Amino acid sequence: MTDMTKHTFLTLMLLGFLLPTQAQIETITQVIEPALLECRYKWVQKTDTLGTTTVVDTMVLRIGKNVSQSYPQSTFFGDSLCSSPEGGELFSKLFREVCEDKTGTKFDPMPRIVNEYYYKNYPKGKLTIWAPRATVYQIEEDYEKQAWTLVDDSVKTVFGYNCHLATCTFRGRTYKAWYTTLLPYSEGPWKFNGLPGLITEVYDTKNHYHFTLVSLKQNNVTPVCFYNVRNELQPEVERIDRITFLKQREQFLLDYNKQYDYMETDYHQ
Repeated sequence: MTDMTKHTFLTLMLLGFLLPTQAQIETITQVIEPALLECRYKWVQKTDTLGTTTVVDTMVLRIGKNVSQSYPQSTFFGDSLCSSPEGGELFSKLFREVCEDKTGTKFDPMPRIVNEYYYKNYPKGKLTIWAPRATVYQIEEDYEKQAWTLVDDSVKTVFGYNCHLATCTFRGRTYKAWYTTLLPYSEGPWKFNGLPGLITEVYDTKNHYHFTLVSLKQNNVTPVCFYNVRNELQPEVERIDRITFLKQREQFLLDYNKQYDYMETDYHQ
């Protein structure tokens, strides 16, 4: 099997993960509560073990009074396209153009890093991950803040806000996070939370994953929503524990000579 064939087959498999529904995206949207703030972060990941190749995506964070949601913009774009026949055709067209492109300049509609939705404190006291693949998985874990250590006398300006530094070790990685008390939301992208203000920048000490705030919206914000994206042939979502899910995802990539560490590396233990 040639490298191109492997790439195409892998992408086709991933494409199957993004075609779980034939309903319009509006019909699979459940409003949880109004959003008080919407943040967008530039999300950069090193995709090889040497840290020389990068992938960039946008992580959306919507914060409500009780619940927050976080997801990659490319995932929502792909799911929105594939939720209608017309969008599915456009997705396939974009996908074919990327496979045939020799310049590396064509727009790739595939998820850049992961295709998962994260819901903090939903249900209450839990963090729910919704992973719409060929089989739709739901992972539920306790909603807990990271064990942050605040660093005294640390000041940095991020997105125009004076920010302070905190550090933590979380599931195999050590992180540095900059947060601002001028935005009194104890939230951040992905699973990060628990600081006395909004996280504006966070990265691991190897700089394999790096989030930087690039936009804020406080008026006319889309509500915090649950996107019930699922395969129409799978009436019940499959519940799975976090470690098993990560091991399965790693094995899938290894089968096609793709290897890199996820943000959570404790599944190696």
